[in-house]
Formats: sequence, C-alpha cells, structure tokens
Amino acid sequence: MKAESKKVSHPAHTERGVTVLELMITVGIIAVAIGLVTPTIQTTLEKRRLVQAAEDIANFVAVAQSLAVATNEPVTVMWDGANGHSADFCFGVSHSTASPSSAPCDCNVTNPATTGFCEVDGTPYRLSKDDFVKISSEFLHLRPADGRFTFDPIRGNLGAWSDVEIVDGDWLFYMHSSNATKVGGVRLFELQMRLSPSGRFSICTDDDRLMLIGSYPVC
Repeated sequence: MKAESKKVSHPAHTERGVTVLELMITVGIIAVAIGLVTPTIQTTLEKRRLVQAAEDIANFVAVAQSLAVATNEPVTVMWDGANGHSADFCFGVSHSTASPSSAPCDCNVTNPATTGFCEVDGTPYRLSKDDFVKISSEFLHLRPADGRFTFDPIRGNLGAWSDVEIVDGDWLFYMHSSNATKVGGVRLFELQMRLSPSGRFSICTDDDRLMLIGSYPVC
C-alpha cells in the first residue's frame, strides 16, 4: 500500500502595519536625537571657525615678520575696523615708508593699481573679514580700532614706528563665537591675540567664556 501523503498546514501569515502611535514615538525619538546633536555640531563649527581665523591672522603676521628679515627692510602690519568692534575689518602688509606718522598702505584699497594698495615687492598682502566669515556680524575686536606695528629687519623685533599701546601685555585682537550660540548671555568661545615687544605674536583662550579651546594656553 502506498503511504498516504499528508499535507502539512501552515498557519496563515498575518502582515501587520505600523500604527500611528508607533510612528509618533519614532518621530519623537528622532526629534530628540536631532535636538541633542544640533548644538554639538554648531559648537564644533564655531570652534573651527575661530581657530582657523586666529591661525590665519597669526600666519599673516609671521609672514610679515619673515619678510622684514628676508628683504632687510622694515615691514609694517596695519589694520582697520570701525570702532574696533565691527562687522567689517581688514589687515595689510607693506614695506614701511619714510614717514612713521601714517600707515604705509591702506588695507581698504582692493585695486592693485591704486595708490596705497598693500603689497611687498609686487606681491599682495591683504586679509579682510570675508576671508574668515561670510556673515554680517561682529566677529573680531581690534584694539585700537586702527593701528600698525613694524618689524625691524635685524631680528624681527618690533620697530620704533609701532603704536605704543599695543604692547602693554593685554590683548591686541580677539575674536569670539556668534551671538546665535550664546547661553545665558555668555558667548561660547573667545581667542585673544597678543603681541610682545620682541615681536612674538601669541594666541590664548579666554576663561571668561563658557568653554575653553584646547591646545591654547588660558589667558
């Protein structure tokens, strides 16, 4: 006799969709996660922006100091920013002129063919706010609002034509994070730039702000 084949019955497979409640819970979790991550991203971007800008200015000054020694001529760094705390500012470098009473170039001049354009031996040396940040907000503080210092060609020390008030041990420039990231009215970060009589340009992180920026000494 042939063995009877038995049909094995399987339970019916029931497909179940996502309920409205489950969807709402999922969306809520995602919203919370985004809320936690967004401030961290903003903080990282603010920190990166400040560090990059401060290092660019420090490198700009270092180049000016090297040019003085390399060309065996005094080289002047000048800057300009309305009221010292402005949404706009610029820096320029050029050989010093015969008159110590005025800056040898004007960093506001953008046309190389115009008198006062900042250059050394035909090479432009100019930085402006747009090189650092593309928004119209206060970013850099200058003390004084406009000024200059000159590097002597012998050792790269500060020359006699430098503004006296810039080397009193306090900050010369400082930059900070934006108003948008303030917490309790206090900014997140601030980097200060200082200049010593020997011509040393240094950066430190201000401990009066909410956070310090690592790898820099505390001001």
